[in-house]
Amino acid sequence: MKIAIFSDVHANLPAMLAVRDHIAAGNYDLVYCLGDLGGYASEPNEVQEVVVAMGCPTVLGNYDEGVGFERESCGCHYIKPFDIEMSNVSFFWTREHTSEPNKAWLRELPREIRCQVDGLRVLLCHGSPRDTTEYLFENRSDGYLKQFTADGVADAGAEVIVFGHTHVPFHRMVNGVHFVNTGSVGRPKDGDVRAGYCSLTIEGGAVSSEQIRVEYDVESACQRLVTAGLPEYFAEYLRTGGVVTAPQA
Repeated sequence: MKIAIFSDVHANLPAMLAVRDHIAAGNYDLVYCLGDLGGYASEPNEVQEVVVAMGCPTVLGNYDEGVGFERESCGCHYIKPFDIEMSNVSFFWTREHTSEPNKAWLRELPREIRCQVDGLRVLLCHGSPRDTTEYLFENRSDGYLKQFTADGVADAGAEVIVFGHTHVPFHRMVNGVHFVNTGSVGRPKDGDVRAGYCSLTIEGGAVSSEQIRVEYDVESACQRLVTAGLPEYFAEYLRTGGVVTAPQA
C-alpha cells in the first residue's frame, strides 16, 4: 500500500497547492495530514479549506490546538528570546485571522489516528505518541526513541510511527519500530526550500519511505505574508529553507 502523508503546512497556500496536485497525480491508496495548518504565513483559512476539500483524515497539531481552542501560546517551546517573540507574533496573528468555523473544525481533530496496514500497526500523530508538542528530532538517540517501542515505558503499540512537528524528515528503525518524520509542506527547516511530504509504502511486511520535494512559487508565498503584515524574517525563513540567522544571534 502506498500512502501520502503531509504535515506542517503553516498557512503557506502556494506550497499546499503544489503538494495537493503532486499527491493527486501520485496514485496513492491513502492520504493523511498530520496537522499544523496555520502559523508563520498569511493564509491559514485557505490552507485549511484545501485540506478539507482533499477529504484526508487529519490529526491535531500543536498550532491547530492553540488556535482552535484560543490558547495563549502555540506550544512550540522555544527558548531564545527572538524565537519566542517571533512565535508569539505568528501565533496571535493566526489566532486573530482564523475564522470561527475553521476554529470549530480544528477543535474536532483527533490527537492520533491508528490503522493496520498489511498486518502492521500504524500510528499517526503530530509531535510524538506521548505529546503533540514533543519534538522527535532527527538526532534523538536510539535510547530516547526506544521508550516508544514494546520495551519502553511509553510503548506506542505500533510497528510504524509517523509524525511531523520538527520540519526535518527522517526514517529510522529502533527496536523493530519504524520512526518516520514527514518533513514540512510549508516551512522546511532542512535547507531545502521546496515543499515536502512523505510517501510511505508498506507491503509484505516491509516498510519504506521517500521524502518527496515539490517546487512551488516561494517568492509568492513570501510576498503574501509580508503584504499581510507578518515579519520579513518569516519570508527569509522560506527563502532559505530555515537556514537564516536571527537578528541578535
